[in-house]
This record gives sequence, structure tokens and C-alpha cells, in this order.
Amino acid sequence: MSILREATLEKHKQVEALPFIQYLMHGTVTEKNYIIYLAEMLAIYEHLEYLADNVELFDGIEELPRAERMREDLDELAPNHELELTPSTEKYLQYLSDLYNSNRHPYLFAHVYVRHLGDMYGGKVISKKIPGSANWYKFENRGSLNKRFTSKLYPELADEALVAFGHFENIFRDLYKKIDTE
Repeated sequence: MSILREATLEKHKQVEALPFIQYLMHGTVTEKNYIIYLAEMLAIYEHLEYLADNVELFDGIEELPRAERMREDLDELAPNHELELTPSTEKYLQYLSDLYNSNRHPYLFAHVYVRHLGDMYGGKVISKKIPGSANWYKFENRGSLNKRFTSKLYPELADEALVAFGHFENIFRDLYKKIDTE
């Protein structure tokens, strides 16, 4: 187990246990609710990937970004979807911008780690239980990409990864309030 995974394991388990994630993982998510989730995540990924790309965090792992594939998924399911972000997502996007504009912008990689590595592994389970093509979760050369990705990780990212998990904990709580689970 990597140092970063070990340092974030408890928080990761807490986030994974949230009602929204359980709803998603159990395969009962409706197309309407999945579209809400997908659109919210797309807004986050577009912003995070734009910022991370500007400071060259994807060098050597250029096939990792997911936003373009997420856009394909959203266009397939709801081409004219209108997005109203949750307050916690708005707060997170601002946090990412502030991090980017600080001298701590290399720590954006901790946020990439939390989202993209989860997509690479948890996405294999989720992709079988959601509406649409699930292009978001399809990775070419997963093993090679994972090796190159994890080689860029370093222990000092752990605290920032915990911050990312905290933001996603809030986002998933807000999303659960936003969707209709009846």
C-alpha cells in the first residue's frame, strides 16, 4: 500500500460510506440522478484539469484527464442539460482556484489523485451500474498509466488529499439532498 493511500484510507472509507456513494455503487441510480451527478463532476473535472494542465501536472500521464470523456457521456444522456452547482461544489472550485493561484499549486496533484485514481479503480465497479456508455471510466493501458501516475506521488500530498476528500464528502452530501431517491 502506498504511503498516500495509507494516510488517506480512513477518510476514503468515510466518503465511500456516504449514502450518495452507496446509492451509486448499488446500481440503483436513475438516469436523471446520474445526469445530475455527472454534470456536477464534469464541472469539477474541467476546472481541476484545466488548472493542473496549466502547471504541467499531466506530463507523462497525458491520457489521465477524464473531462472530455465525461462530456461525451453527458452529451449521450442529456445533450442540453442545464447545470446548477451545489454550494459545496462552488466552494470547492474556488478552493482549487485559490490553490492554483498560490505558491502551493503543485498540491493540485493531490486532488487529481483523489478523483482520478478513484476513477481508475472504483470506476470499474461503477461503470457496470450506471446509465450510458460510461466512457469516463474507460482507461487505455490501465496498468502502465497507474504505474506512471503513482510514480509522481509523494508523501507531502497526504494532507492536501485529505482536504480533497473533505470537499468531496460535502459535495456528495449536497448531491444526495439534491437528487430524488424515491
